[in-house]
Amino acid sequence: MIAIDTLLEQTIAELQRFITVIGLERSTLISGDINKLPEIAEEKSALATRLSRLETQRDAALGTAGFGVGKSGVDAWLAANPVNSISAKKTSWKKCMDLAAEANRENEINGKLIGASLQQNKKALATLLGESADTTIYGADGQPKTSSGRRPLGSA
Repeated sequence: MIAIDTLLEQTIAELQRFITVIGLERSTLISGDINKLPEIAEEKSALATRLSRLETQRDAALGTAGFGVGKSGVDAWLAANPVNSISAKKTSWKKCMDLAAEANRENEINGKLIGASLQQNKKALATLLGESADTTIYGADGQPKTSSGRRPLGSA
């Protein structure tokens, strides 16, 4: 079984990669180069799977060592370690928690960007299809006139 501190270090490395991929995803979303998104999503999913596997391994190692799982298990493990070795372990655990929080925040921002882009695309499509709530056109006399003779896209 892998040592708990080794699993923490591996988790930190994977979280750093995950944050890098989230940054790449954001720049791709901003640039509008959507052809890269499936590859990025695949890499992000693979990293999430690896992070989940590391968490499962850490929980198993904590259980084998007689501690609980999750944050409370790591806290108990830290409390049980000798004072001279605890500082580096606490630093690793704090870094792990900080990176996880950062990844969550950054991923939420990307989700909001995707949501905003989706809304914009829906509005544009509705306008193109003549479904916009604001389809009024003003005539030469300044009076509103509605377009009742809409034709499907592609017809003349």
